[in-house]
Amino acid sequence: MPRTFFQPIPLLQIADEQYARLAPCVAMVRAMARNTNQSLYIIDYNRRNFLYVSPNPLFLCGYTPEQVQELGYAFYTQVVSDEELQMLLEINEAGFRFFYQCPVEERPEMTVEYDFHLRHPGEGRPQLIHHKLTPILLTPEGHIWLALCTVSLSLAQKAGNVRMTRHGARTHHTYSFLTRRWSEVPNVTLTDREHDILSLSVRGLGNTEIGEQLFISADTVKFHKKKLFEKLQAENITEAVGIAAQLRLI
Repeated sequence: MPRTFFQPIPLLQIADEQYARLAPCVAMVRAMARNTNQSLYIIDYNRRNFLYVSPNPLFLCGYTPEQVQELGYAFYTQVVSDEELQMLLEINEAGFRFFYQCPVEERPEMTVEYDFHLRHPGEGRPQLIHHKLTPILLTPEGHIWLALCTVSLSLAQKAGNVRMTRHGARTHHTYSFLTRRWSEVPNVTLTDREHDILSLSVRGLGNTEIGEQLFISADTVKFHKKKLFEKLQAENITEAVGIAAQLRLI
């Protein structure tokens, strides 16, 4: 396994008997995978492998969950290009350095997310996916032991787009590969009207129907959608809904 995936995480000293209490945790994630059909997996930073991998095919790239667990981090060398593999190594190191600069009490609330391509056997073009990682368990010293990862189709146009958030905070941080620095950015906020329009769009309503529901004209709906697209950097309402969902705005 590439050691660089774990920099700057120190070697942990977690006894084997402590793993006995993890059964409910794994059972809950397994139930979540069944209930939502999401692609999920659990990283174990002590044993430096995957504790659980869901059967959703998006992340598996033609492998079985058991094969991915056996490969561990070597799985990425099979399904990610060399260029993007180096990007993932940089994200890991920069992300954990940021993580360890945060107060210990804030670390369980952190989430890092980014986009990269997975190569599926037999498919001509790699699939751009959105990857989120958040802690499940920390050691008493504040080191990350287990993390939950979710994988979904990306709405971005290219790989990267690294974002670090803390639950409940009003700002987030984005990472620049050019400067190798994090920048603090205000969170996107929606007006009540914009939120209503997004919610009605999720139901499949067009501009005229949304206007009738909100007692405004179709042109006013178009105006608010234009503002939404600017805020969310979306090209259309489908992208806007997807991005808003990823940002937990709806």
